[in-house]
Amino acid sequence: MKNNFKIIDDYVKSILSLETTGHDYFHAVRVMNNSLHLARNKKVNLEVIKAAALTHDLIDPKITNDINSSLKELKSKLSEANYQENIKTILNIIQHISYSKGKIPISLEGKIVQDADRLDALGAIGIARTFAYGGKNNRMIYNPNNNDKMDSISHFYDKLFKLKDLMNTPEGKEIAEERYLYMKNFIDRFFLEWNG
Repeated sequence: MKNNFKIIDDYVKSILSLETTGHDYFHAVRVMNNSLHLARNKKVNLEVIKAAALTHDLIDPKITNDINSSLKELKSKLSEANYQENIKTILNIIQHISYSKGKIPISLEGKIVQDADRLDALGAIGIARTFAYGGKNNRMIYNPNNNDKMDSISHFYDKLFKLKDLMNTPEGKEIAEERYLYMKNFIDRFFLEWNG
């Protein structure tokens, strides 16, 4: 039976279309597109990659307050869209790609989706998403006197600058390096202006 990807796409859109933390529907689409780019010329299941990439944030605490309910609903939608034989693989991917969990997915499909998600946290889009997330979560842009480092600029050092060394694929590493350099230039310029 053929997968009905539109069911998954419509479902993700219904949940993430108004999300303002940078984990919105367009982020999910970029992760899917980045994943497909990284998957070129590789023997992988593109249907698994597309579904995992598009749904990867739906059971994340940043998006839902009830992970168990969201997981149950996601399984139901995947089943409705004829992904029954791949549900376990898709869920395994989205449960292992988060930076905060510190895990690397076992499958190549999972490694590709993880790289694609991390690439969207880098470069110009990554900068924009960092400040969107910070604003939504009442973080200051920068506070040099704040020891808890919960401002947006500190996030570059706590997480974002580390991502380039955590890529799984050669293509991911190459793109990450370029985007890292763009972000590094932005931060250098930020501090130049901050310090007058």
